[in-house]
Parts: sequence; structure tokens; C-alpha cells
Amino acid sequence: MGFLRDLLSLVSFLTIYPVPSRYRSLYDAASAFYLSPMVGFLRGVPGFIILTIAGSLPHQFLAGIAIALHIIIQGFLHIDGFIDFSEALLASRFGRDARAIMKDRYRGSYGIASMGLYIVLLYSSLSSIDPKLLPAVYLLGEVIHGGSMVICMGLGRVEPYEGLGSIFKRSLSRGRVAISIVVLVALYSLMSLLLLGSLPLYQLVLAILASVFSAVIANRVLGYVSGDVAGFSGEVSYVVFMISWVSI
Repeated sequence: MGFLRDLLSLVSFLTIYPVPSRYRSLYDAASAFYLSPMVGFLRGVPGFIILTIAGSLPHQFLAGIAIALHIIIQGFLHIDGFIDFSEALLASRFGRDARAIMKDRYRGSYGIASMGLYIVLLYSSLSSIDPKLLPAVYLLGEVIHGGSMVICMGLGRVEPYEGLGSIFKRSLSRGRVAISIVVLVALYSLMSLLLLGSLPLYQLVLAILASVFSAVIANRVLGYVSGDVAGFSGEVSYVVFMISWVSI
């Protein structure tokens, strides 16, 4: 029951799925954080079904649906982190304090521009993928998104204050990070073989490298990896994965 409690708490934290209130503990969610690839799979199932059923609709419309589902089902949680860290990353190049920017509740021009660029890249990639492959690629992307956050958090330093990131970071031992990678690769491989009949490894490797790069940048700019950085890593890996389907 402890495993189920922790997993449901993580589902409650990372998605908008309705979960009984007794399964909404932040600390239980942190304990199960290494299972984020599984939650990514659960998050991707509705989109997979919808995109499969709606496969005859115009491709550009399907790409828009995929983006909307990706952002809505996560409850705008990770995309918010992407915007926050993007702004801190860009503004820090001009001498501003990246940590102070991360805590600022207002959106600046860098954050808005980063979000716009992200949507353009994601939309152009999704609309260029074969419509017959789109449901499967969407599902695989959600699995990778979850795994990317764990890898990034595992490679990052702990926040110097008690934020969400520090709670999740302290729950991640090296063993749990290794288990998460195994779960990620196993789910990705199984779903790829079942849905595509092949195993696209280059796309997986590039997405994982994107999460490693995110952790390295965060350690250099902030000195640690926060919850916002984990969300940033998930979104960067997600868009890199989608771009790789078009470019490779």
C-alpha cells in the first residue's frame, strides 16, 4: 500500500487527474519521484487515444491538440518552470541575479519570448511527423518527459533552502535514479516495439542528453537544480525528442 500511496501522490502532483485527498502528500510524491516515467506514460494515454481516434482530422489541427493536451494534463506545472528558468537563464547573461528572477512572480520579456519559441518549435515538429505515427510519438514523448526530470534532478545540486526542489532532490538516491532510467528505457522500448515495430534509439539518446545539459547549465547558473529547472528539463527534452523525429 505504501508504494501505491506514493505513486498516487506523484500522479496527483504531476497531473490534473482526480486523486483521493489522502493521496496528495508532497513527501509521498517525492518518495515516488523516481517513477516519473510511469506517470508520464499515464499522462500520455489520453492523448494517445484522442490522437488515434481523431487521426483523420487535418494534421495541423492534430498538432495543436497534442500541444494543448501536453500542457493541460500536466496542469501547466512544467511549462511554468520552463518559462521561469528560461528567463533566469537569459537575463543572467546581462548581469542580473538568476536566483532572484526565479522567485519573481511576474513574467518578463525573456520568459514570454522563450515560451513563444518553444511553442513554434513544438508545433512545427508535431505537424511534420507522420500522422500515423503521431499518437505513438506523443505517448513516448510523455514517458521521456517524466524520465528527463528525474535525470536532471539526480545530476543537480541541492537547493540551499527548503523549496520543492530540495524535497524531491533529497528523495533521490543514486539507486533510485538508476531504477528510474531502467524504467524509462524499458517503457520506451516496450511501447516503441508494440506501437512502431522498431526501436528509435537516437531520439531517446538525444532527449536524455538534453536533460543532462539542463542539469549542467543549472548547476553553473544557479548552483543547484530546483523544481522549476526539473520542469525546464522535461520540456527541453520533450521538444528535442519531437524535433529529432523530423530531423533524423
